Amino acid sequence: MDNYNLIKDAMSISSKRANLISSNIANVNTANYKVKRIEFEDLLNQSMKEANQLTITNERHIQKNSNVLGKVTERSNLAIKENGNNVDLDVEMLNQSTNALYYSALTAQLNGRLSMYNTVTSS
Repeated sequence: MDNYNLIKDAMSISSKRANLISSNIANVNTANYKVKRIEFEDLLNQSMKEANQLTITNERHIQKNSNVLGKVTERSNLAIKENGNNVDLDVEMLNQSTNALYYSALTAQLNGRLSMYNTVTSS
């Protein structure tokens, strides 16, 4: 069931990412607005590497749950427009499309898992 929690966390992060991207697009002309991003995949990979380095002597010692909730960052090192705004609409639209595909893939994976559990429990 750990995979279920990981998929659930990834879907939650994808939803938060969609909100941030929408906010970035909405503020495309706002002076001094800085693009916001949410980091998840890198934090998850780091967490998984750290978890794999641990020696588990008893299942009760370590909880096997990633709890990587994502980190919101602001890209402030570059200004695209004269007013200090660094929103690139083309990049944001691409990020929005990529995130939508990612969310759809997670949904399909979750539906497959739930279908499998349903098949197993109804047999």
